[in-house]
Formats: sequence, structure tokens, C-alpha cells
Amino acid sequence: MTIEKNFRPRTFDEYVGQEKAKKILKIAIKASKIKGQCLDHVLISGATSAGKTTLANIISNESHQPIKVFSGPAIKKVEDIVEILLAVNENEIIFIDEIHSCSKKIQEILYFAMEQFVVDAPNINNESTRFDIPHFTLIGATNEAGGLEEPCRNRFQLHINLEEYTEDAMTTIVRNIFKSMNVDIDNECAQMIGECTRGVPRNANSYCRRAYDVALVLNNGVVDKQVIEDTFDMIGINKYGLNSLDMKYLKCLYDAHKTVGVNTIALCLGTDKNSLETVVEPYLLKKNYITKTLRGRLISNKGSEIVKETLL
Repeated sequence: MTIEKNFRPRTFDEYVGQEKAKKILKIAIKASKIKGQCLDHVLISGATSAGKTTLANIISNESHQPIKVFSGPAIKKVEDIVEILLAVNENEIIFIDEIHSCSKKIQEILYFAMEQFVVDAPNINNESTRFDIPHFTLIGATNEAGGLEEPCRNRFQLHINLEEYTEDAMTTIVRNIFKSMNVDIDNECAQMIGECTRGVPRNANSYCRRAYDVALVLNNGVVDKQVIEDTFDMIGINKYGLNSLDMKYLKCLYDAHKTVGVNTIALCLGTDKNSLETVVEPYLLKKNYITKTLRGRLISNKGSEIVKETLL
């Protein structure tokens, strides 16, 4: 039996959710084929791990345009982006992840190339020589669209904003992952995993792989409720998708019976303020487990119930 090492949808039909984005892209791709042109430039905005890279690869597959993948933080010098642009082929896609991290000068070179399909490259005399380059499609991915310079942002003709995945969508993604592995799973078990993914497809992929490992070793390859509970225990999350740091955070607020400053919470948990604000708190706030005030953080009734159920 062949097992998929890493499930990633390859077509719009396999890509769960994001119906508005898919509709826009399907029309744009079909129109570009009718016109005999490469696809317009695309800016994909969404949270970390929302599926931006996956969507870029689907666009490549659906448009039949080959794709070259680059990381924005790795494009540090003008020479780096010039080299990328001079090597581009006709009708090719250049995908830059975290494009907002590119410097102002690099973005300037990019938007010139996007609009006029030319690039100015320094020669041996340190003078600039202009080169025509083939028509191409730039796909930029970002979780900080405001970090892009406005002239660069405006050169993207297609702006795709990825929406938050619902628990139903995540359950469907879980079922699709197990299907790709030729493994049966019932709806209740798929929902158990889907509800714990925090709306992140990458988490779904990881949890499904771990659950199948546990099933192979402990349950003759059968994924059932007990296998999933054992998997969650092994990877350190509870049925709400909360890890030990999340629960320690909630317990700290629960025990305080009052508003607590974020610096005090960080000291209590032995971590730093930035980690709390960027890693821990966003999901707790999203699920209404805590509230945020000018004076600090306060646990909600919903958060208190979870602490009483799981820790007390």
C-alpha cells in the first residue's frame, strides 16, 4: 500500500474552502488562457499556515505555468532579485513567500519588472544596464499586506484574501488526508481531529499522520476514538486543541481571580512577553477563552470551564 508522505491538494477541486478565492482565480486563469497570456500578478494574504504556498502551487497546476519558489527573507541583496528576474522564462510563475520582508529597493525592482517586464542590472563598471525579460506571473504571499510598499502592492492585479477555516472545513480536510492515505475514518473521529487543528491545514496534516502511526502500532491500523485520544496525549494537546502552555496560561488567570498584566503572566510561565502575545494569546482570544483590557488579561467564563474540566 502506498502512503502519501504529505497531503497537499493539487487542484481547486481538492482545495477545501476559500470558495470566493477559488472563483476569482478560476475566472482569471480561464481568461488568461483565452487571451493567450500569462496570468495576472497575484497577491495572497492570509494568516501563517493558512495554505498560501499550497494555493500558489495549485495556481501553477491549473494555469499550466511552471513555478519557481523563493523566500522573501532570503532575497537580501539587489543582486539576488536581479538574478531571479534575469533567469525567468516566458509564462513562468515566480512565487515569493513572505514578500513583505523584501526591502524597499527590492520591491521597487519587482514592481518595475511586474509592470514593464524590464530589469536594470549593474554591470562591471557599476553602471546600470536595462534588460527586457519575458512575461511572467509574480505570486506574492504575505501575512502582513500592510508591510508591502504601496506601489508594489498596487502592481498586483489579483488580491486574494484567505478566510479563516471553519471546523466543518477542517473536518473535511481531515477526511481528505486520510483518504489520500487509503485509511478509513468515521465522521466522529474526523471531527475530533478537525476541532483541534486551530483552523490550520498544516496541523491537520501533522495530527492525521501521528494518529495513523498510533493506529498502526497499537490498533492494527484502525483509527478510532481511543487512537485519537492516545495521539492527542502523545503530542501534548487536549480535546480543545490546547497545549500545556495554553493551559498553564489559563490556570494562571483562573488562580488569580482578577486581571493580570502580561508581564506578570510571562514571569509566572517562565517565558517572554512576545511569545505570549504572538503564539499563545491569539488563539485564546479568538476562542473567547480570555479577554484583553488595558490593565491586562482576564479569563472568561468559557476559559474557566475548560480549566475546571481539564485541570481541577
